[in-house]
Amino acid sequence: MRHKPTLLFLAVIFIGVGLLLTLENLDIVDGISVHWPLFVLIAGAGFVLLFYHRGNNDDFLIWLGAFLILLAVFFYYLNFSSWHQLSFIWPVFIGIVGLSFLAAGIIKRNRLFGYMGIIFIGLFLTFTLVFTISKNLWPTSFIVFGLCLLIIEYYNRKTIKGDE
Repeated sequence: MRHKPTLLFLAVIFIGVGLLLTLENLDIVDGISVHWPLFVLIAGAGFVLLFYHRGNNDDFLIWLGAFLILLAVFFYYLNFSSWHQLSFIWPVFIGIVGLSFLAAGIIKRNRLFGYMGIIFIGLFLTFTLVFTISKNLWPTSFIVFGLCLLIIEYYNRKTIKGDE
């Protein structure tokens, strides 16, 4: 049975984490619970490794891996700064989705994923301008959307010239 080493590894990880968290709850060790995003980071890295292990066939695995890794980094930032600022910087979640699509698009050379990445990053920039800087900047959403369309058109022309 090939899965025994994996189950053994997972069991050791869970026991170790449980012991560390228990020691923190008993005030023997301090600062362990701040590192909970490490689990999200490890899961993301696992999906990326699974993507490469399967021969680069599943686009969703690379997207999910990139998403979880970026999310873990953002959660670490919030753990060491302040979760109260989340009410202002919530558009970062949309940016993380966009960066994940862009990463998957670059790795897989998938234009649809690249376009989705550009659109989500454009939404992120728009929402950041409108909701965190000033509500008077809402017309910039037209500018950002137009720039996204220009970028997509540029890549379409570049691809068409490369196909000739």
